[in-house]
Amino acid sequence: MKQKIEYWTECVTKVSKAAVRAPQAAFSTMTKSLQCEWEFVQRVVPDCAETFIPLQRAISDQFFPSLLGGVVTVEEKLHAYKTSKQGTATVSEAIKGVTAFQHEQHLESLTTARKMSTKAKEDDFILKFESIIPSFSPDRQRALRRSLNGKTSTWLNVLPLQNYHFDLSPLQFRDGLAIRYLRDPPCLPPKCDGCGTALTLQHALDCKKGGLVIQRHNEIRDCIGDIASQVWTHVIKEPVVREADVKNADGGLRLDLGIRGVWQPQVEALFDVKVVDTDAPSHRTRSPEAILESGAKEKKRVL
Repeated sequence: MKQKIEYWTECVTKVSKAAVRAPQAAFSTMTKSLQCEWEFVQRVVPDCAETFIPLQRAISDQFFPSLLGGVVTVEEKLHAYKTSKQGTATVSEAIKGVTAFQHEQHLESLTTARKMSTKAKEDDFILKFESIIPSFSPDRQRALRRSLNGKTSTWLNVLPLQNYHFDLSPLQFRDGLAIRYLRDPPCLPPKCDGCGTALTLQHALDCKKGGLVIQRHNEIRDCIGDIASQVWTHVIKEPVVREADVKNADGGLRLDLGIRGVWQPQVEALFDVKVVDTDAPSHRTRSPEAILESGAKEKKRVL
């Protein structure tokens, strides 16, 4: 066991060095490969939590700082062995000759053990989360609760596949983490190149003079359009819904995407993208869910 821990610790050290230049690839390596190796050991070896302390320290002292650019602490309880023992109790009893093996009973006990383990992990996490969150500012608390309740972690589990443009640059990956936890991104310029104001994360998201707001909107529109074009053949940007009327001071109406065949064959479906900064000062008295719902209703009124 000691040799395995030393090997994994050395691997974490190497991955931490790689995380400086390729944080997304390093994160995928940790969660999709290395973590699976020691989780298997945790499932079959009882009372091994103390043995993993060197590995835990390497993750908290080396990997996370390389990934995020700051010092992070981590504490982990090991539920894996208990879950594995409960889930394989039917197989163990059959091997010992105590009872006959029943496949359906084994699947039922395995499913039950997994559900109980997941519930126990979630309960432990919620207790820890609620104990430390009062130490943060109200704005940071709001961001953390949104990440937890909104289940916004899917993008972290995506493999960095270049063919599908899922590979993020180090700057993009760290910016995404910064927005998720309401931290100022690393290497942030001192001033906004649009208005000259001191540049913060909030200002970068809200400033309408630097062009970042419309670029953010257009990137999301283009991404949806590119994915849609792999499924449907007729995808156009900015379809005209209503022509402009100069005499009546009507600027017309254009939407973001027109995709034919989404709901009905040969019928064009129209889509419009709206990007909302739920952490903007004007929105902080309302929940993110209420803000997004209001944005959707506003779009429908325009149409």
